[in-house]
Parts: sequence; C-alpha cells; structure tokens
Amino acid sequence: MKLTRSKQFVDQKFVRTGWVQQKLQDCRFAAVEMYDTSVRDCQYLDCKFSSVNWRNSKFKQVEFRNCIFDKVDLSGCEFLSCSFIDCDWQNIILSGSKVGVKKLVLTGSKFGDVAGLDFFAGQVLSYEQAIALLPLFLQDNDIEIADQ
Repeated sequence: MKLTRSKQFVDQKFVRTGWVQQKLQDCRFAAVEMYDTSVRDCQYLDCKFSSVNWRNSKFKQVEFRNCIFDKVDLSGCEFLSCSFIDCDWQNIILSGSKVGVKKLVLTGSKFGDVAGLDFFAGQVLSYEQAIALLPLFLQDNDIEIADQ
C-alpha cells in the first residue's frame, strides 16, 4: 500500500479517477473535485475533507479513521465494506447513496448536519448505537442496500 503523508490537496480535480491501495495520513483535501471516482482498498488516517465533491463515487474496502468531513457531497455514492471510525461529520450530503450489506461501520463517529438528520447531530455513537440507528438512517436519506 502506497503511503502519502501530510500532503495538501487544494483546489484540484481528480474526476473519474481511481485511488487503489493508498494509505493517506494527515492529509488535507480542500475545494477538491473527486466525483465519479473509484476508491478501493484505501485507508485515510487523520485526514480532513472540506468542500469536497465526491458525488457518484464508489468506495470498496475503505477505512476512514479519525477524519473530519465538512461540506462534503457524497450523494449517489456506493459504500461496500467501509468503515468510518472516530470521524467527525459536518454538513454531509448522502442522499441517493447505496450501502453494502456486508459492512458499514460508524463506530465513535460524531455527527453534525448529515443530509438533514437531526437525530445524529452532536452524537458520538458506540458500535451498538450505530447498528441500531443504521436502518432509520438509510431509510430517511433515501439510501439503499447495494448489490454485492
């Protein structure tokens, strides 16, 4: 897995590209266009995403750990075996997204405004809470279970 550390991605375009077997640590993404992108077998550790357009992208076996998401468009995305561990979500759009039946982990994540879901605001979820809220979260956001 290729390691990238402390890199700043500002006002860049990675449209219709593939990110495969990447490990990004302490990186910053600001005003970045990444829509229609395939992200597979990647890890994002201690990264910050601000004003990022990841619309209609596909994530498979991706781990986000201790990341901050602010003003990120994830609408129409597909998440297969993805983890968001101890992440902070602020102003996120997830409408029309699909989640794989195998795994979506939200453990320890803190939520602000996630596609208008008031019940997530200010919450830090344990694994049990995340699993309990997941069906309502999917239904309220018009998110469906993806075919594997």
